[in-house]
Amino acid sequence: MAFGLLLLVVTAPIPLGSNREWSWSLCAVVVALLGLLQFSGLLWSGRTRPRTPPVSLVFLFLLSCTWVLIQVADITPASWHHPLWSMTLETLGPPVQATVSLSTTDSGTALMRLLSYGLVFALAFQLGQDRKMALQIISWLFAAGLVYSIYGLWVYWSGYQPEWLFGDRRLPHDVRGTFINRNHFATWQGLTLLTAIAYFYQRMAKPEVMPYTVPQSRDARVETFILKSWKLLTAILVMVTALVLTHSRAGFASGLAGVMVLLYLLDHRAPSRRGLSRTTIVAALFVASLAFYLTSEVLLDRINRTEITSEERLEVFGDVYRGIGDNTLLGFGYGTFADSFRLYDDIEAPVHYDRAHNSWLENLFELGVPAALALFLCLMGLALVCFRGVYRRHRDWVYPATGAAASVLVGLHAMVDFSLQIPAVALLYACIMGVACAQSNSSAGAQRGHGGSGMDG
Repeated sequence: MAFGLLLLVVTAPIPLGSNREWSWSLCAVVVALLGLLQFSGLLWSGRTRPRTPPVSLVFLFLLSCTWVLIQVADITPASWHHPLWSMTLETLGPPVQATVSLSTTDSGTALMRLLSYGLVFALAFQLGQDRKMALQIISWLFAAGLVYSIYGLWVYWSGYQPEWLFGDRRLPHDVRGTFINRNHFATWQGLTLLTAIAYFYQRMAKPEVMPYTVPQSRDARVETFILKSWKLLTAILVMVTALVLTHSRAGFASGLAGVMVLLYLLDHRAPSRRGLSRTTIVAALFVASLAFYLTSEVLLDRINRTEITSEERLEVFGDVYRGIGDNTLLGFGYGTFADSFRLYDDIEAPVHYDRAHNSWLENLFELGVPAALALFLCLMGLALVCFRGVYRRHRDWVYPATGAAASVLVGLHAMVDFSLQIPAVALLYACIMGVACAQSNSSAGAQRGHGGSGMDG
């Protein structure tokens, strides 16, 4: 079951981030089958009460999902129904099954995807309780990030146009891996970069207890560190290079914020071995800075040419705010932004915005404020579990630190884009958070594997 989950998460980016109907449907089916296998295994083993995340967070998640079911039900009062249904009724006449949602099909699809992400989190949460498995998951995600980075850089520098993937589209010259949008790949790459740093830290910062050894000199310790770390640092160099060459301003900025949060937590949590901890962190920062220095010319030019007041998406935000104000409680239907926003789109542009480019606002628009806040509180609660886990754990706190940093990364990027609405990105984030939350419990109450993968605090 673990292999199936990891294979799903690391291959989801291949078909354009799984952002097509057939690919996200296939992901949902695979996740459902994995869930059934896990549930059957628990029954077979006699474990009727597996560990679960905080009940309050599960309740908030299910509450938002239940509201989507109400949005697609045709038993709600007529005053709740989407305003376009009355126009349809006047034009076509009865029978018209009016609902809160403008499209029950789109809302059902969006709910299916949301439940799939929740199930991936639940599966990763169960697997991540074992220390050996937690390290294995992180290493898989790190390896996947490296592979997609190498592929993206090869396409970028070779000039090869992968028609088998993008068809006859002529895309701008940016590193985008297997994603259509460079911003989405930047978010995905940023998340895998966090797992790379976490894996690097686990391998390098854990003290090696070797009896009957003579203390090494400073030069010898530096030489040992270099010999032990150069492969991992090279991999991080490649991944940072790929992130910078996406030329995604928001993707780079949110990735940088996530990395800084992770490094701060790692340094702040290890006072007993701060020298080795900071050596590890400085090495990672040096490699990242080197990659940025060598490859950031285009990105810096885009940042310099950015004028916040002239960004068209700010006008979109204003129109979305109007829609939220008109239907604060009920929303217009989960997953129906592309059609519902036509009522409020006053921007004179050649294209229609089918995304708000702000996932927080889009969810408020679609779900209504109460249900959206329930979903937001669930996500923020998971991040809080990770932040608390960093300080509660006596070992393996690198995992909750990674989850906290990942939440900062996706939370910031969701303010100006919609990467978290891409299935491959959401699956990766759910997997990371599952492991992070599973490892956020104190050592006394956590189930342990027989392998070691953390540094005692």
